[in-house]
Amino acid sequence: MLRHSALDTLYKVGKYSRHEKHSLEFKEIKNLEITQIACWPEKLNELNNLLIKKLNINNIPTFNKGIVFENNSLWRMEPLKFWLLNREIEISEEIATTLDMSHAFTGIEIKGDSSTLFLNRHLPIDLRNKNFPDLSSASTAIHHVSIKLFKISLNNYRIYIPRGFALSIWEILLETADQFGYEVLER
Repeated sequence: MLRHSALDTLYKVGKYSRHEKHSLEFKEIKNLEITQIACWPEKLNELNNLLIKKLNINNIPTFNKGIVFENNSLWRMEPLKFWLLNREIEISEEIATTLDMSHAFTGIEIKGDSSTLFLNRHLPIDLRNKNFPDLSSASTAIHHVSIKLFKISLNNYRIYIPRGFALSIWEILLETADQFGYEVLER
């Protein structure tokens, strides 16, 4: 099914800077695939074993952490809730429920030397590496809009914004990015 981006009207590829340097890169994550897995409390161990087997991974991420494998990732968003990105999975409803959330969110990758400083302008989270290391995640908010934040690696973040708010948050982000210099990359 063809999916139209919530950012289409304002997504303009190019370099934007008042100075010669740009220290941020933005890229919309195209063809987003998000499967939310919500587990029954008494079935958590069974789900963990099933995920290890079906996803061919060595361990399950702890709360507010993620793992990246192949072109996929698994994030523990809440004690009994996971997000599986870029991969489908079938799980018995006796163990957990799954929900396709792909159309509900817009994903944006934010990279660059100033990405942590930039995000700290909007997020009430201490993003210093000692407190928010690689493969950390958080549910937080930008301008009272709930978002999901994933730190992939140093100066490389992904945010997932509810689709209905994506365009207004995009405008806010680019307005703030102007002081750093930024580039919007091809999707």
